Amino acid sequence: MKEKDIQRQIIDYLELKGWLVIKINNVGIRKENGSYIPPREKGISDLICCDPYGRFIAIEVKKPGNTLSDYQAIFLDRVRSVKGRAIIAYSLDDVIKEIESWINAVS
Repeated sequence: MKEKDIQRQIIDYLELKGWLVIKINNVGIRKENGSYIPPREKGISDLICCDPYGRFIAIEVKKPGNTLSDYQAIFLDRVRSVKGRAIIAYSLDDVIKEIESWINAVS
């Protein structure tokens, strides 16, 4: 399964659950001369979300077998450091399990 297909499954599921989901395309801006202006935030997660309770969640989607870049790991650590939630997802099931673990921790 392609990464974009995994992303689509996650987006569809979370939106069905009432979440705000923003898909991030973190590429630079191409200038007329062919050079690029780099993105301001290197490593920002693929999906930036807000759940129905107002919690901030960053989801980095990876095709099975792929790993985080250093910038992606740093971004997820930054999210956690300000009490946001950070998920590395290789499938929709990874997201569902993580969300359920938060719910069970509160119950």
